[in-house]
Amino acid sequence: MAVDEAKKPKIFYGWYIVLASVLSNALLSGIVWGGFGAFIIPIETTFGWSRSAISGAMALRQLESGILAPFVGWVVDKFGGRLVIIGGAITTGLGLMALGWFSVGIISFYFFFIIVAIGTSGVSHAVTWPVIISRWFDRKKGLAVGIAVTGPTIGTTLIILNTALEDRFGWRSVLGVYGIVVILFVGLMGVIVRDRPEELGLNPDGDISTHEQLGSNSLQLDSVNSKGLTFQETIRTSSFWLLAIYLGGMFISSSGFLTHEHVYFVDDLKFNARDAAVMVTLTFAFSAIGRVGSGWLMDHMDYRVVMAAASLLMSFSFLYAQIFEITNSWLALPFILGFGISFGSNIPMRAVLASMIFGNRALGSVIGILNGAIVGAGLIGPLMLGIIYDWKGSYSIGIVMMLILCFSLSLVPMLMKSRQSLSAVQFGE
Repeated sequence: MAVDEAKKPKIFYGWYIVLASVLSNALLSGIVWGGFGAFIIPIETTFGWSRSAISGAMALRQLESGILAPFVGWVVDKFGGRLVIIGGAITTGLGLMALGWFSVGIISFYFFFIIVAIGTSGVSHAVTWPVIISRWFDRKKGLAVGIAVTGPTIGTTLIILNTALEDRFGWRSVLGVYGIVVILFVGLMGVIVRDRPEELGLNPDGDISTHEQLGSNSLQLDSVNSKGLTFQETIRTSSFWLLAIYLGGMFISSSGFLTHEHVYFVDDLKFNARDAAVMVTLTFAFSAIGRVGSGWLMDHMDYRVVMAAASLLMSFSFLYAQIFEITNSWLALPFILGFGISFGSNIPMRAVLASMIFGNRALGSVIGILNGAIVGAGLIGPLMLGIIYDWKGSYSIGIVMMLILCFSLSLVPMLMKSRQSLSAVQFGE
């Protein structure tokens, strides 16, 4: 039966959920992730701690997010992403309030930071938001998820505001008030979320259900839940392990370089600290192109080509840095443009490809496992580059190793099945 166009909303509700993801993760990035750097020196001054002591808490947050990702994915599948987002917002907010107002020593600081990490694991764009959005979109899944994960590219600019607020009110007050803001704002974003379009009588991408379909809404939800592979079936496929290898390898390279990017420009390329900081900022800005662009491309062409193109672009970016003598920002621009786009391209891939290849039946659990593996692999890159720099006094060998790794990863997608083959075999289409 034809869709009742008269009842079709001008703006599909799924796009409001995409906007909620962008705004929520922009705020969290500005406070907990990139923007937290504004509070490091003031905290050092307050307690007299070393830089590594504070950085250790931030590294622990990254490690904890990887460990918790599989559990978060399972909870999203079992109880729904809406509850996870609201609960994550409350937990993050309470953790920030405690971190600012009740930290009296290194033990309490780490304890409260762990609470923040637990909260952000549930409300970040790593698992929960991509799962929800993947269920709201089909034809435009890649574009929607790509836009939804651009929040951190906006939020990193809040470090300027954080610095000004800290100068005026002090880091304790700023973090405490930020905790209240997170509970109210991100919690509100969670309230407007619906886990599936069928809950509002809609279909993915914006089609309105007919009267008869609305009458059998429970059957529709059962259909959505059962489409695709179970978690056990997913991890027995070669596609799952090939995808994990590809994403993990790419994250080794991207996390390694991003961790050392500022000092690479200062020590190896002899940039001053200010210009190096600009390069880091531009890298994240350019990553927005990759996040949205790769998502759109996966909607319109063979996903294997998009994967190969992203890894080759990162490889060629590292090659550019090795071949050309980069002495100023203009010469560095092609390098950070290529790296930023390729790095950004991989952010939406884990959710889009997991949904595209394995379906939505156990999507939360699948993305959670993938994210945990990716974060685990991402710990290798920074450590590897640090060891190489201590050994040789330069990052050059490490850059070459990442170049070779990314080039090799471009072959992995060729071992994976086409989308048509996956649909025919796995979904019975």
